[in-house]
Amino acid sequence: IKSILTIFCACFYPCSVFAYITLYSLLRLLFNIKKDEIFIPQNTKYLRRISWCCFAVAAITLVGGILYIPFLFIAIAAAFVGLMLRVIKNVMQNAVEIKAENELTI
Repeated sequence: IKSILTIFCACFYPCSVFAYITLYSLLRLLFNIKKDEIFIPQNTKYLRRISWCCFAVAAITLVGGILYIPFLFIAIAAAFVGLMLRVIKNVMQNAVEIKAENELTI
């Protein structure tokens, strides 16, 4: 049981840093959306940051999954969420570019 606790701590503490970054970025993203600033470059930056945090958590839990199998499910889920956020970020980035082009059109 001591080894499982060590594995949990070795995975939890690094993941908590990425969770904090994710929560901060998500909060800033939601504040921008509340102010009706949706298609702005700052929001794509926040989505990019959140997706990279998901991939980092996936990598950490994948390594922990070698010693404790249930972490593999967390790794798969985090990687999937990171991939979905990447797709949303790319769509948002294209929308920002289209909005910038439309603002230059007379």
